[in-house]
Amino acid sequence: MRRKIRIVVSGVGNRALPKDPVSSNWFGWINLISKSDGFKLVAVHDPLDESLKRVVEKGYLDSRNTYTDLDEMLSHVSCDAMLVTNPAEYHAGTVQKAIENNLHILIEKPFVTDIDEGKKLIEAIEGKGLISCVIQNWRYKDVGRSIFKVLKDGLLGSIGHIFFRYVRNRENPNYPKYIFEEEYPLLYAMGIHHFDLFRHILDDEIHSVAGYAFKPPWSMYKSETGVNLFIKTKSGIPIVYTGTISSTNSNFLQESLLVECEKGSLLNKSDWSEPPLWFYPAGNKDKIDLTAEITNRSARQQYDISDEYILDKFHKSIAFGEEQICSARDGLMSLCVVEASRLACESGKKIFMPEFLS
Repeated sequence: MRRKIRIVVSGVGNRALPKDPVSSNWFGWINLISKSDGFKLVAVHDPLDESLKRVVEKGYLDSRNTYTDLDEMLSHVSCDAMLVTNPAEYHAGTVQKAIENNLHILIEKPFVTDIDEGKKLIEAIEGKGLISCVIQNWRYKDVGRSIFKVLKDGLLGSIGHIFFRYVRNRENPNYPKYIFEEEYPLLYAMGIHHFDLFRHILDDEIHSVAGYAFKPPWSMYKSETGVNLFIKTKSGIPIVYTGTISSTNSNFLQESLLVECEKGSLLNKSDWSEPPLWFYPAGNKDKIDLTAEITNRSARQQYDISDEYILDKFHKSIAFGEEQICSARDGLMSLCVVEASRLACESGKKIFMPEFLS
């Protein structure tokens, strides 16, 4: 029987517990934890009473185990780990409190919003021997895992280049006003997923990035909503990345990922990195679905598959000492690529990662 890890949650927003479960793209962390045989949910924290009320009304916890004050929860509850799902600007402070209480940390991306602060937190996490995991779903959906495996096994020969296009209509007047105040929303909301996927499937780090940002006249956002980037990895693989969240068209798939290799091409066209993943052998018009055995293909199913995988690996790292996946140190590198991309767009210069990180 697996040892139950006692876990608390800080931040009961839509990612932790969907307000509309029917239309949500995910089951939700509190749901998954409650059904897990590896974790026991012992308390939740959120500054809003109405968020805590939803947890109680759905029967996950008694009201005595819900807290509007994080320090109060940590002083009253015995636990082993914390899931951080509050807004990104509160991540660093919440992680610091988790470290002070010797808790293992599972945290939604981004790990933090400030790179220097992140470096200090990583030193503290590793200094105490704590397990950390940043939730990066694009790695662990079936498409990402399939690409990683076929490239790692060397089945397609050398990797030539990657083309990635993201086109989405996020110009919704019904969104809260703060959404339109976000800085470089494409980079921070979605680019971090995509850059993390590139780093993971190539098993390589980014060496340089150049590009520019833009937005159309009709955009409601304060900041630029699109980017064109040229990225190179340490091993010299070029990545062409282009995207916008200000498209007026909602009729075609949002993502297009093309990985060109010596022996053929990998292609995924999707909204949220769901199957199929097609392989087109070089010099052949036929195509092969490398995810043919995957039956759970919807966006909701793929989010849940990746969330379950991440939760299971987090448990095994704590309980059995298995290797961590996407540690805080790893997750911070994807944020660094986002920040370097922003600097490249703002400065008009090519940014070299070794200099940027020094």
